[in-house]
Amino acid sequence: MKRLTEACGRHARLCTVGAVALLLAGCGSKQEFYRLSAEKSAAAHGESSISLGVGPISLPSYIDRSELVFQSGPNEFQIPPNVSWAGSLQENITSVLARDLQGILGAREVLSYPWPAGRSPARRVALEVRQFHGISGSNAILDASWRVENQSGLTIFRGSGAFRESINGDGYGAVVAAESRLLEQCAASIATSLR
Repeated sequence: MKRLTEACGRHARLCTVGAVALLLAGCGSKQEFYRLSAEKSAAAHGESSISLGVGPISLPSYIDRSELVFQSGPNEFQIPPNVSWAGSLQENITSVLARDLQGILGAREVLSYPWPAGRSPARRVALEVRQFHGISGSNAILDASWRVENQSGLTIFRGSGAFRESINGDGYGAVVAAESRLLEQCAASIATSLR
C-alpha cells in the first residue's frame, strides 16, 4: 500500500510539472492584435449633405481570416501565428473607409453596411478588394474595384485602382499603418466619383 501511495504521489508531481511546462510554453509567444484606423483627412470646405453608405465589402479568401497576411517573396506568403486582427477585417475596412470618406467629403454622416433599420443612403459604395497586404522589404498594396449605386441599387459609376504605400519602420504595426493609409488613398479616389 505504501508503494502504491508513493507511486501515485510521483505521478501527481509529474503531471503538475508537465502542466506547468505546457503553461509556460504557451506564455513564451505573446499574442498581438491590430486594427486599421482612419487617417486625419483634411475635410472639404463646408458640410456636404450627401447621403452615403459604404458596403458591402468583399475580400479575397487569402486575407479573409483573423490573422494578418504578409508577402515574403514573389509567390510566398506568411501568416504569423501570434499576429491577428482585433475583430473582423471586413468590418474594420468598412468603418475606416466610411470615416475616411466622411472626412474627405465633409459629409455629415456616412453609414456602414448593413444599413441601420429605416435608413437607406442615396448613394452606396460597394468595394471588391483583390489584394491587401504588406510586402517584405517593400511596401503595402491595395488593389480594389468599386461601384457607386443609387438608392434603387442601380450602378451609376464603376472605378478601380491599385495603390501602394511605403512601410515606415519595422514590425506589424508599421504594416497596419501603411494599410490604413492605403484605405485613405482609395477613399480619395472614390470621392472624386461622388463629387
